[in-house]
Amino acid sequence: TMTSFPLKIQTLIPEKKKKATLAHSDLQKWGLRGIQLRSYQLDGVQWLTQCLKNQQGCILGDEMGLGKTCQTISLLLYVAGALGGKGPFLVLSPLSVLENWRSEMERIAPSLTVLCYKGDKERRAEIQRDADNLNFHVLLTTYELCLKDASFLRKWKWRVLVVDEAHRLKNQNSLLHKTLTEFSVGFRVLLTGTPIQNNLQEVYSLLNFIQPSLFPADETEHFVTSYSNVQNQPALELQGVLEPFLLRRIKSQVAADLPKKMELVVYHGMSALQKKYYKAILMKDVEAFGNEQGNKTRLLNILMQLRKCVDHPYLFDGVEPEPFEMGEHLIEASGKLCLLDSLLAHLHNGGHRILLFSQMTRMLDILQDYMEYRGKQRSRSPCVHLYICSSVHRTR
Repeated sequence: TMTSFPLKIQTLIPEKKKKATLAHSDLQKWGLRGIQLRSYQLDGVQWLTQCLKNQQGCILGDEMGLGKTCQTISLLLYVAGALGGKGPFLVLSPLSVLENWRSEMERIAPSLTVLCYKGDKERRAEIQRDADNLNFHVLLTTYELCLKDASFLRKWKWRVLVVDEAHRLKNQNSLLHKTLTEFSVGFRVLLTGTPIQNNLQEVYSLLNFIQPSLFPADETEHFVTSYSNVQNQPALELQGVLEPFLLRRIKSQVAADLPKKMELVVYHGMSALQKKYYKAILMKDVEAFGNEQGNKTRLLNILMQLRKCVDHPYLFDGVEPEPFEMGEHLIEASGKLCLLDSLLAHLHNGGHRILLFSQMTRMLDILQDYMEYRGKQRSRSPCVHLYICSSVHRTR
């Protein structure tokens, strides 16, 4: 019957304490450095530690940007520090955020030794040959390499397994789901920023992965049938079933804990080169502005050319002087880059971290050239930068 799931949970999973008894000073004692956790993050770490005591696994489903990474690293410090467990811990993530995991651990948990398991076949074979001498708390790798080298990674009894972007496990018949189920794991933590309640089959797949004793694979259909009638009681009951295993906070819920967003628009003049091209673009299509029936597409094209011009004139072919060597001309050619150059120097000296956005990928290329040029000049404290670009390929 439908009540079988809540009843099993009630019998086997103790209720969690609502009030956080975990202090920031405790985490510092166990090795947390360089970060002050917000109160909702401390609550999250406490929730994770309670899950660790009573369950086989859990899902941390906080909205993107609320610090799932630092809460998870704090849990690993708790296991290593408070429980005296050396691990080992296995962290799986997409390749795009692997470096972020590595640098965050280095920054906030320097006491944890991290082995970044990546590279070509030869490099990985080298690590495998040295397996008996490997001394690490955390092994960090990608899903793809985990699948390729599952037989090697299966050698360890993992104290904690962390799967970032865990919606990759939403199909219990997938190779990743089946492979990881065969690993020897003490506790499983799944991280996902996307809501999971929308598809009951996918929800059950995740529940089956973290708590197979309560959610066996052969009861998928029973679960889906029980909770598919969302108009009545089942939706409320589903929340009760998920509550011990899923913690999800969204930004609006923890808004008091987050600093207010401040938006500051800074105006800056154009360089002489930009003014020259700006005027040329306008003069070339001057008649387009006088026509009441003006061609909208043509005007939008002019607007795009002007936008390119005010970003950087080198976005136009043939403008950058040959022989295309890096130099101050890259900065002096654009008023925006001149301003950015002085802003970044000030922020970098203050120890800030910065996100730069542009809708034009070619502008990001110019910014990357600029970073590398400035980095070589400031070799004592170069700017470390990561370039993330999302390209969409159209299919015909």
